[in-house]
Amino acid sequence: MRRIMVAIGLLLLAPSAEASRHAKRGKAATHKRAARAAPRAVVHTASESRAPGQSVGAPWDGALRDPAQLPDGDGYVIRRPWRSFGTSTTVDLVGRVVADWRLAFPDSHVLAIGDISAEHGGAITEHHSHQSGRDVDIGLVYQHKPPAYPDSFVTATADNLDCEATFALVEKFAATAGEDGGAQMIFLDFAVQGLLYRWALGHDVDRDYLDELFQFPHGRASGAGLVRHVPNHDNHIHVRFRCARGDRSCQ
Repeated sequence: MRRIMVAIGLLLLAPSAEASRHAKRGKAATHKRAARAAPRAVVHTASESRAPGQSVGAPWDGALRDPAQLPDGDGYVIRRPWRSFGTSTTVDLVGRVVADWRLAFPDSHVLAIGDISAEHGGAITEHHSHQSGRDVDIGLVYQHKPPAYPDSFVTATADNLDCEATFALVEKFAATAGEDGGAQMIFLDFAVQGLLYRWALGHDVDRDYLDELFQFPHGRASGAGLVRHVPNHDNHIHVRFRCARGDRSCQ
């Protein structure tokens, strides 16, 4: 937990990110500004070894070199395998977090894994980011598997969301924040953050910890929290990972 709080403390010093204009353009611009508000990538020396799976450029203007692909696994479905490429660090962390979460929640329904990047990165439809192998979309967890899920993401409500399992999934991704190439920011709709925040508060999770983890209830324009609001994220979480050490082309 201390590593999470240290990473979040750095984020609290950054300027706030506001969603802009209509949905698609607002999502793209907010992703871009929110990422810029996070700690900048560390500049590494030429003597450091080259990281396998290179993230080239920024998540919204980049490419992918020597990609790794998220493999098939038990308990999750990769919605579009041709978009399941990322840096090896990103792919390893996603695989580890999902496996750890599944051990804690073996009876939860199958998990939907959305897009990371195309094999060589670059622009893909439905996204402005996801260009450099460091973004991944993960479906939420529901009390009962919706009929359309996991082929489609499903909007979370107070009636259908499994708050315990979804909170644990967010926490496990957040716990990587202090690791090399770990979580830089998590995007999730403000109202869905509220569902998780109130559930956790009602189950004896420390309020100070929750206030550092979530932007809720501080306002959508606040600079608080590792988990930040972005429009069109009421049916999945979007995890953005940092540049790994040795990945010198990464921004």
